[in-house]
Amino acid sequence: MEIEVRGAHDLEALAKRLKSADDGKELRKQLLREIRQSAKPVIGKVKASARDKLPSRGGLADSVARSRIGVRTRVSGKNAGVRIEAKNGIDVRSLDRGRLRHPVFGNRNNWVNQEVEPGWFSEPLTESLPHVRRGVIDAMDAVAKRIEG
Repeated sequence: MEIEVRGAHDLEALAKRLKSADDGKELRKQLLREIRQSAKPVIGKVKASARDKLPSRGGLADSVARSRIGVRTRVSGKNAGVRIEAKNGIDVRSLDRGRLRHPVFGNRNNWVNQEVEPGWFSEPLTESLPHVRRGVIDAMDAVAKRIEG
């Protein structure tokens, strides 16, 4: 499951300017670092949402909250942007839609579908979009100013 914040045209244009700048590699690293920093608080919100909204019985909420959730950034190509990803053995996309498929009491021959509260992953991301966008724009502005002067 992933949610993306894109300002691909501006970010890609800045990436092209970075390539021609003298210290482009350092500026690129700075840009990526600042973008990741602006999106990092979202990870805590997603994990807290998993603990609050998912069933705690059976350990699902804790298991999902302990998942690897990370921020990925790209500053070039058609997929330039910020991506928040969750990786674990659970179907995160289906779970975010409110559907959990699991064996009954661990019996792998007897599976059931269970409804859970939808939006545990997407809602915190949607709520955080303005903050992340602002952080991306601020990071782009700071690097653009360093290129110019």
